[in-house]
Amino acid sequence: MKFGKTLLLTATLTFFGFSVSCETTGKKGGNNRGGSEEAPVDMIGPGFLKTDYEPLAKWLDERFEINYKYMTPALIFDQVPLNDIFYETSNLPTNTATFNFSSAAISRRDLLKKIAQHWNLKMTFSNDQSGTPTAVKVEG
Repeated sequence: MKFGKTLLLTATLTFFGFSVSCETTGKKGGNNRGGSEEAPVDMIGPGFLKTDYEPLAKWLDERFEINYKYMTPALIFDQVPLNDIFYETSNLPTNTATFNFSSAAISRRDLLKKIAQHWNLKMTFSNDQSGTPTAVKVEG
């Protein structure tokens, strides 16, 4: 991901963080160990990429018309409407079937779920010390 996208994501999350008051992790208390902690999520089930962080939840649930053809794991996360946030990718599959999908109205959350199912990817949130999501961690 490019530096500009990371800066835009950080500025957006910071703005919404100051303007919206909510608990970000769904847990009482804080992370006493310090450092970064991943929020566990159900890989494919009903809690897919569930978050109590309202700006991110709204972003994930916003609906779009899409028409993806011949998408590879290396290209998919740079496409509209998914390219507004930061992804930490590792072990993405290569030489695999491309992702072809069209929808008149699909949420980013449902689109990411379909992508995860198509390539058998695990998606979780990567959080900072305060529990604020900083990226979607995608593992093949």
